[in-house]
Amino acid sequence: MSYPVIERREDDGSGTPGRMLSVVFPALLFLVGLALFAVAFNVGDWGIWVFAGGILSITLAFAIPTTILPALEDR
Repeated sequence: MSYPVIERREDDGSGTPGRMLSVVFPALLFLVGLALFAVAFNVGDWGIWVFAGGILSITLAFAIPTTILPALEDR
């Protein structure tokens, strides 16, 4: 029984700016979203906008690596 040979890709992309965009930037957005959620209940009148900003930040943190970057790579 033969097994398929998986060769290492020439361009693994580990040092590219796209790698930073797909890993570091969403992680920062996720942490900012969590911080905004924590602060939203102590802000007063701006609480709903801070909470909405936390939702937007976490939404972008998941959307960038899963939908936006693959769509840009296919162009």
